[in-house]
Amino acid sequence: MVSNFTFDYFFWVVALGSMALGLVSGIVGTTFVLEKQSQLGDAIGHAVYPGVILAFMIFQTRQTSVLLLGAIVFGLIAFWLIGFIRKYSQFPYESILALVLSSLFSLGLLLYNIVQTNPRYQTVNFAGLNTYIMGQAAFLMRSDVELILMVTVLVLSVFWLFYPKIKITLFDRVFAETIGINTSWISHLLLLMGLLVISVGLQAVGAKLISSMLIAPAIAAQQWTNAYPRMIWLSGLFGTIAAFLGTLLSTVITNIATGPMIVVVLTIIALFSLIVGPKGILMEHLYKKSQEVVS
Repeated sequence: MVSNFTFDYFFWVVALGSMALGLVSGIVGTTFVLEKQSQLGDAIGHAVYPGVILAFMIFQTRQTSVLLLGAIVFGLIAFWLIGFIRKYSQFPYESILALVLSSLFSLGLLLYNIVQTNPRYQTVNFAGLNTYIMGQAAFLMRSDVELILMVTVLVLSVFWLFYPKIKITLFDRVFAETIGINTSWISHLLLLMGLLVISVGLQAVGAKLISSMLIAPAIAAQQWTNAYPRMIWLSGLFGTIAAFLGTLLSTVITNIATGPMIVVVLTIIALFSLIVGPKGILMEHLYKKSQEVVS
C-alpha cells in the first residue's frame, strides 16, 4: 500500500543518516572483501549486540554514544576470541566465526531477557533495545544521525590518511613489510574502522543486516573495475544510492522497514552487477562464446 509522501524534515534526517552509513560502509567494506574477511564482518556484527545490552544494564541509559561504547568493547572481545581460538586450535576459520557469532549473540538475547524481566531495570525505558537486532532506521533521531556523521568523517579521514599503506598492504603484504609498513598495525586499524562502522550502524540496520552494508556494495563495485580507487568510489556510491532508495521506498510503501529495504536494494544492485557488469556472468559468457567463434 502506498502512503502519502512528502520530502519533509524527518525523511531527510533518516535519509542523511542512512546515506552517510551507506557511504562509509561501502568504502570500508572493500577492505573486508579484498582481505577475504567478509564473514568476519557478519561475526562481529552479531557479537557486538551483548555489548549494547550490557552498556544499558551498567549505565541504565539508552544514550546512543554509551551503547556504541559497549558495542565497540564487545567487538574487540569478539576479535580477540576469534584470534585466540584460531591460534590454539585446529578448527576451520569459518567454524570459529560461527561459534563466536552464535555464542555472543545468544548472550545478547539472554541479557535482553534479563532486562525485560528484572524489576531493577523497569524504572528505565528499555524500549527499542531489541531494534538493534533488525534495526529501525525510520526512528533515527537527529542526535543519532549526528553521531553517524561524526563516525563517517572520522573513519573516512583516517582511511584517506593511511590510504597508500592500506592499498599496498591489501595487494602485496610481503612487499609492504619489506618497505617498512607495519602490516599487522594496518590490519588492526582496518578492523577498528570496520568495528566503528558496524557499531554505529546497529540502530539503523541491526546486527543481522549490518554485514550486508559492508559487503554487498564492495562485491557490486568489484564487477565493474579492476582499479582499487575506482572500486572504492563505486562501492561508496552504491551504498549511498541504496540507502537513499531504501529510505524512500520504505517511506512511500507502508509497513516496510527501512533497514531491510536498504539491504534489499543493495542486493538488487549486487545481483545486477554480478550478471551484467564488465566482469559479470553475462560478459564472461559472451567472451567465451567469442573465443569459441575465433578458434
